[in-house]
Amino acid sequence: MVIPVSPWAKDIPRINNVFMVISLIFVFGLDLLILISSPSLALFWYMMLGVLAVFAIFYCLENFVFRKQFAGTTSHLDKWITLVIILRNIVFLLNFVPFIQLLGIALLGGLFSAIIGLFGGNGSDSGIFGLVAPILLVSYIILIIRRYSTSKTAI
Repeated sequence: MVIPVSPWAKDIPRINNVFMVISLIFVFGLDLLILISSPSLALFWYMMLGVLAVFAIFYCLENFVFRKQFAGTTSHLDKWITLVIILRNIVFLLNFVPFIQLLGIALLGGLFSAIIGLFGGNGSDSGIFGLVAPILLVSYIILIIRRYSTSKTAI
């Protein structure tokens, strides 16, 4: 009998570690060098820091909180959660790549518009691309909530 291994034990933390290292290299390496050579791009770099902070929150939740909670259990939802995490990390990473950053901003635009709208501001319409981040976030929240109720002990 093969005992299933939860992706929360190694796969998801490894995925997050790889994306975090790449993100840090971009933000505090290449992007910082670009900022030093062109100080007028400071606004873009500050946005990158904001996105990195949000990514760090997910990183900590998944690598420390959810890993501790789910590492000893399995669920049929784990593969979907892993897929959403990978897609979300790609969207975050797009915000750190010079010249491609505009695509990342467009993908996160709907999320920013929704947040601004919650505080009474007038969120702008970012089109179909702006729906990617909110859809990923809602999917992630639903999957994590369902994951709590569908766990099976792996060990």
